[in-house]
Amino acid sequence: MAGLGTYDELKGPELDAARWSPVRLPLPGGGEHIPQDPASEVSVGDGEVRVTIPRFTLASNTFQPVDSAKYLAYSTGGWDVPPDGPVTFAVDLAIENIGGDPADYRRAMAAFHVFDFAVTQRVFAVCGTSTRMLALHEQLGAWGADRPFYHVVESPYEEFDDDFTRLRTCRITLDRSAATAVWQVDGHTIYQAHGTLIPERVSIGFGIWTMLPIRAGRSRSLTGQGLAARWRDFRVPLGV
Repeated sequence: MAGLGTYDELKGPELDAARWSPVRLPLPGGGEHIPQDPASEVSVGDGEVRVTIPRFTLASNTFQPVDSAKYLAYSTGGWDVPPDGPVTFAVDLAIENIGGDPADYRRAMAAFHVFDFAVTQRVFAVCGTSTRMLALHEQLGAWGADRPFYHVVESPYEEFDDDFTRLRTCRITLDRSAATAVWQVDGHTIYQAHGTLIPERVSIGFGIWTMLPIRAGRSRSLTGQGLAARWRDFRVPLGV
């Protein structure tokens, strides 16, 4: 397995545009949407990026990805996933819900993503709320996937004291040779996907969003809630 190194020292005062870019979400009628809630407060320094949205304001009544994503950014750098062994990506992450119900992840959660928008549209993410730690596995329809899916998985007997408000080490390991992805938090395995498509090249990202479906032409993602998250020391494979 390749060793890990720090992707960005995160010295601040802002995200380095040479290393990070806002996600640009393609819209059905053409054009693009940048999912960054106007209420977002972003600070960078001391080795971490912090995003706080005291009260979500960004929503859509017609297009689910625009309604769900409140803040998303991704690395300008990318990494090959070798055909003959595993590689791991990691970050330390802490999450705090503001209002709402942290037991209901659909209303507000934050994540560390490993993904491939360009070819496979696959996303692997460790995500959660103040009290829940989850694995997210997606194939994104918004980027043109023929058979999109969106799965959120929890390992209920893994003991974390119902506390994601302190920094936890989140790791995603991809193995093309075994067609396997593994999601871990503090060394506990949250989920494993076997016999699954693993991209040949991936990027990393971070974000905040909701997962409530639009119903009867109306968004249900704005109920006065918000969320704050910290991502410290993004680690990526060396020598791949």
